[in-house]
Amino acid sequence: MFSDVTIERIIHPEILSCSSATPLFQAVQRMVDAHYSSILVVDDGAAVGIWTEQDALALDFSDPTFFSTPISSVMSSPVKTIYHKISIGEATLHFREEGVRHFLVVDDEGAHKGIITQSDIVLNQGLEYFISMREVKAVLNKSHLCLSGQTPLHDAVKAMRNTPADALLVEGENGSYGILTERDVLRLIGSNRTSLPIGKLANFPLLSVSSKSSLFHARKVFTENRVRHLGVTGENGELIGLVTFSDILQNIEYDYVHSLQMALREREQSLAVSTQNLRLAEKVFETTFDGIMITGPRNVIESVNPAFTVITGFQARDVIGRTPTILASGRHDSEFYRAMWAEIGEKGYWQGEVWNRRKNGEIYPEWLAINVIRDSTGKVSNYVAIFSDITERKAAESHVRHLAHHDALTDLPNRILFVERLNHAIVHAHRVEQKVAVMFLDLDRFKRINDTLGHTMGDRLLQTVGQRLAACMREDDTVARMGGDEFTVLIENVTDPGSLPSLAQKIIAELSRPVVLDGHELVVTTSIGISIYPDDSDQSDALIKHADAAMYLAKEKGRNNFQFFTSEMNAHAFERMTMETWLRKALERQEFALHYQPQVDIGSHRIVGMEALLRWNQPDVGMIPPVQFIPVAEDTGLIVPIGEWVLLEACSQNKAWQDEGLPHLRVAVNMSGRQFRQKNLVEVISSILKKTGLEPECLELEITESIAMVNADETVTKLHALKAMGIRISMDDFGTGHSSLSYLKQFPIDTLKIDKSFVQDLTRDSTDNTIAAAIAAMARGLKMKIITEGVETEEQLTCLKGMQQGDVQGYYFSHPLPPGEFAALLRGGQPLGEMTPDAGKA
Repeated sequence: MFSDVTIERIIHPEILSCSSATPLFQAVQRMVDAHYSSILVVDDGAAVGIWTEQDALALDFSDPTFFSTPISSVMSSPVKTIYHKISIGEATLHFREEGVRHFLVVDDEGAHKGIITQSDIVLNQGLEYFISMREVKAVLNKSHLCLSGQTPLHDAVKAMRNTPADALLVEGENGSYGILTERDVLRLIGSNRTSLPIGKLANFPLLSVSSKSSLFHARKVFTENRVRHLGVTGENGELIGLVTFSDILQNIEYDYVHSLQMALREREQSLAVSTQNLRLAEKVFETTFDGIMITGPRNVIESVNPAFTVITGFQARDVIGRTPTILASGRHDSEFYRAMWAEIGEKGYWQGEVWNRRKNGEIYPEWLAINVIRDSTGKVSNYVAIFSDITERKAAESHVRHLAHHDALTDLPNRILFVERLNHAIVHAHRVEQKVAVMFLDLDRFKRINDTLGHTMGDRLLQTVGQRLAACMREDDTVARMGGDEFTVLIENVTDPGSLPSLAQKIIAELSRPVVLDGHELVVTTSIGISIYPDDSDQSDALIKHADAAMYLAKEKGRNNFQFFTSEMNAHAFERMTMETWLRKALERQEFALHYQPQVDIGSHRIVGMEALLRWNQPDVGMIPPVQFIPVAEDTGLIVPIGEWVLLEACSQNKAWQDEGLPHLRVAVNMSGRQFRQKNLVEVISSILKKTGLEPECLELEITESIAMVNADETVTKLHALKAMGIRISMDDFGTGHSSLSYLKQFPIDTLKIDKSFVQDLTRDSTDNTIAAAIAAMARGLKMKIITEGVETEEQLTCLKGMQQGDVQGYYFSHPLPPGEFAALLRGGQPLGEMTPDAGKA
């Protein structure tokens, strides 16, 4: 009544596979191209998981970036396997019991033979007699899922997953119906169509059969149209449900299943008493990879299999007639074995991890299961021990534990392990009344290396830093990488905190030695913060936080030094946090204002331009100098919206003055590093000019040498785009950075702005005089204008005139003024100088 044919005949021998690191969308594309409903995930020849089109319903289609994750994060594991010699009928029961649609078929050796699917069973199990006698309505699923064609794909997938359903009906126009299946969803993974409604993605029209049709006819329609879902219509032609391929498998005639189960039961009974069963048992005993040892009721070894010899090194003749104590490693005490035999006596079995000894003396771990065999009277006749060598598994577990607690790049302990060791050190130090020190290290200006030489070079430098840092420490100390370019050091058993400065200096000196990578000589410095238990705190989190705060103090003091945590630093950190909070509200509360400082012609002393300078009047404390709040805004990213406000305000004010009939002047606006590196900077500035109506020629953007040289090639591109709009470009603080003259020639610079540091001692220091003259000569050669800032005295101005400098600005002419006072200055139209009425205003 049912087929005895083995599944060997119907499996798919070609297995579609990929590695666990394969991105999901690539694996899906391979499935679609090959017309496969599953893909096996294989690493080093071993099947570690499987992913099927049914699993597509578990994905989040509202987040397209999810499709780039490795397939290992969504695969099913372990892989369900089935023996290649079982019959189709037996396979049917396996599919029903396991509730899966795919099995990996394996042979006697566990090698992969192919894949078998639920559909293969339906098509090949010889059900013609049973399904020809039954109508479709007998297996009809009336609780089908039906959604509007306007439903977004990710909502439809979620509904299919929650129902659960492997397909849903889609309401089309004019009362028509279509269908969206798991396979359709699979094809959409990684495509740019996931944002479309399901009405655009479903298959129309829906193939249907009458509810009175036989299952045999339905299967024929399935196979001829290569589909797995059919609509079912009632007597009046209305759609009343769905029928699927799996419905045929899951709703086989009771007589068929009953006959199959009876036949299997009879076969099992006959095999139990047949010589074939004995030969099979012998085959298993001889060929299994697990070691087997059989003892008598007095625990004397009676038999062992070949795998026993492979694992332990003992031949059968070495152990038969002896007790298992010959394998004892000595790692377990008598209490361990007493508890083991007590459990065997109580439950009839025991399993667990045991350390045993091989013949060559090597100790190894094994997973051991001991079962009691009793005779017909209930007495113990034998003990059967089955064990496997888990050395490799233990090594793999150790490796996983290592990965969980160590940084992948440097192999140093990570934050988790560092905190764990710090907590342990605090407990120990409290017990023995000693001190513990925590150092927090951050590499100075490391981002510049990443930006100029790339992250690969940066990673290699971090590895070198980690090695050098570890070499500075004692074996008992812990060096950890917290992330990025931040490292921490745990120093235990500190008897004299006075020794810590010399250690910090040793680290600074060691890390500052040049590193040569691919021909590049790199010098990296570090800033170090130090906190001490119990002086600064008795909590690990606080000690790390305090060391971090001390590190920032070291940076503020010029970098490449160390600082200890003090109580004053808490106040400093609180002030910084308060300022950050104030800054986040300053824009919406309109606390910012712009002041304008005139730029004048060195000969006529008439105003030719102006620089917009940001001022912050905080209601609680009054005016806050830019030198205090600009670094905080830069670090937090708030400089970007603030910078956009400055641009908008400066352009609006300049345009308003022009509309009043005042001279058309250029307004210079400073650009911060973070603001300049915005991807959409050109679009933002273009939008502001369009919104305010200011001509691009009346706007000048000031960037520093340091900003320009971060990713200089990208800077060239961005500056040319701004220059093409008609905007003027000025290089601020020229002479204080490290610009390359070759890049300076490529930058479309209109103006070089000589830093005031060269002007302050211009009349007293011949070096500053020479530098200023050289910059002026170079600018003339490159056909650039010169603006010198910081002019405060008549002597400085006279000296600059002797060099034929261009425009100047400084307190000699005017302090930065609020808009009203600056407008009055413009209306006066008088040359500016030391006697200007506003000179000296704060």
